Amino acid sequence: MSELFADRLLEQIRRKQAPICVGIDPVYEMLPDAVAGEAAARNANDAEACIDAIFEFTTALLKVVAPHVPCVKFQSAFFEKYLWEGVEAYYSLIQEAADLGLLVIGDVKRGDIDSTAAAYAAGHLADPPFEEWEEVVVPDAITVNPMLGLDTLEPFVKVARTFGKGLFVLVRTSNPGSAELQDVRLEDGRTWSQMLADRLAVLADGPGLVGASGFSAIGAVVGATQPQVMQDLRRRLPRSIFLLPGYGAQGATAEMTRAAFVNGRGAIVSASRSILYAHRLPRYAEQFGGNWLRCVEAAVLDMKREIGRVLE
Repeated sequence: MSELFADRLLEQIRRKQAPICVGIDPVYEMLPDAVAGEAAARNANDAEACIDAIFEFTTALLKVVAPHVPCVKFQSAFFEKYLWEGVEAYYSLIQEAADLGLLVIGDVKRGDIDSTAAAYAAGHLADPPFEEWEEVVVPDAITVNPMLGLDTLEPFVKVARTFGKGLFVLVRTSNPGSAELQDVRLEDGRTWSQMLADRLAVLADGPGLVGASGFSAIGAVVGATQPQVMQDLRRRLPRSIFLLPGYGAQGATAEMTRAAFVNGRGAIVSASRSILYAHRLPRYAEQFGGNWLRCVEAAVLDMKREIGRVLE
């Protein structure tokens, strides 16, 4: 694969005119009645019924969002909870997304030492090595956790470089408790996140990682709920594309993402619940009634417009 991940992502963003990502975090109990049925609570104890409903919901959703967004982000935990059948559904849905021309981020947040990290990289990012799996599609990029040290990222970086894939490294997350560890001050006055950003910038500038766009395959997860640190982290990570979770249900607004962009590029804003379950929001439910797919599309288009206004 000759074109680097950052270039592919930025080109898709340009084509769709939408620096946004839809997070696929399916919860059976939140699905529309048209998919899950009225007996959601009872069926939630039936793994096969849950997986079938999630698969139906996600495939329909992907078809609706594909014309409007460049990528989707699958949170693997919502599939792993259903064990091997859930994992099979996860990879099958990645295939569905790829067939629709969507780039896929696997939100797996893996991170470990030596051979374990290499195994995670092989399972979640590398193209499958076995002939019988040659048609299996894996994510174009994954999220990784650097908490055990930057040496744990090396196997992931190697795979990303070899296969033209991408990484999004957790730098400053969107959850309320993130400050407890990530904002701790070091002896030199930097926070832990600032120190990580400085070291990650060196890695992101490594050989074979920076594309023609000037951006690297090594991106950063920076919560959209953290506007107070966005400008500083952008300065420290000039080549990294920022993945910004937290828009919508977690309280982040379009304006809060402004500092993550450089001349309108270099970031992608992610929303999950506010898109997936738009049928539960009065503003869409009142307009479209029980048509949950129209609610999803309206929510995506509203998000696209809101982010677009910030970048004008």
